[in-house]
Amino acid sequence: MREHEHAPSREAILDYDALPALAPEARISRLAHWVCLAELQRRPYELRLPGQRLGPALGAEHRHACLTALALL
Repeated sequence: MREHEHAPSREAILDYDALPALAPEARISRLAHWVCLAELQRRPYELRLPGQRLGPALGAEHRHACLTALALL
């Protein structure tokens, strides 16, 4: 998980392209884990996927949107 350097809220940037060493399925799995972890930590996060960005936000609706987007990759 990379941290956004300028955000005082310490939002997390979850970036698909930042994991080039992993196979696509492993990237999706890792990002899904990080989404759930950010929610548990109550830490706002932005999910960056090829062609789309979700957030930054926090909460059940954002979590659902992110996990759905990951499932559709």
